[in-house]
Amino acid sequence: MKPNSTGIAARMMLSIDRARISEALLNNRQLQSTPLQIRYPQGVREALGIMSEQLSLSVSDLTRILVEDALTEMFLPAENIVHRLICRTEHIMQAHDVCVTTMTTLLAPWNIRPAVFRDPDKLADYLTGEILTALADWFYLNPEWLNGRVRYPLSRAGEWPATQDAFCQLISASDNVDIIIWHSFPFAGVHSQEYCGVLFRKKKRN
Repeated sequence: MKPNSTGIAARMMLSIDRARISEALLNNRQLQSTPLQIRYPQGVREALGIMSEQLSLSVSDLTRILVEDALTEMFLPAENIVHRLICRTEHIMQAHDVCVTTMTTLLAPWNIRPAVFRDPDKLADYLTGEILTALADWFYLNPEWLNGRVRYPLSRAGEWPATQDAFCQLISASDNVDIIIWHSFPFAGVHSQEYCGVLFRKKKRN
């Protein structure tokens, strides 16, 4: 059988070198000038090429980010949760073009100052469950995504009106709109991770 990530993780979790690996991931952060030669399957190479073009990253930088994240999740799960929490908070700010000043104004009830955002470690200390819930409500996100428990940022299906009639109650009677609710099969049997959405179709007036 070919080596795979599950087998590698199972062996390395019991390895006597696990502590050394964890220490290296935490402390040896300097980038090496000599690149590491890697052979990819053709499909993987093509996928990395497409992703690097869309993200304006080199393939080597993209590979480094993906591999580093995978290793951190494998050997430093607690560290990875904190890192993911900070990254997703920063992503919200970038996606919605929210500057530090605006974000600190939103978070003023929790006494968060602009200086907190300059230090990721300090920011992680401030991001309590109450703040994450507030951020999820403001930006219509799944709070489970913000705290790193799931991979999908949108709110769960149960947080939307469940039927067309329920949606119609939220829409003005003068709007000539069809409402179409769709959803996928549960992801790995977990209903909270369904892909779901709502389509609004404007009907022509006679």
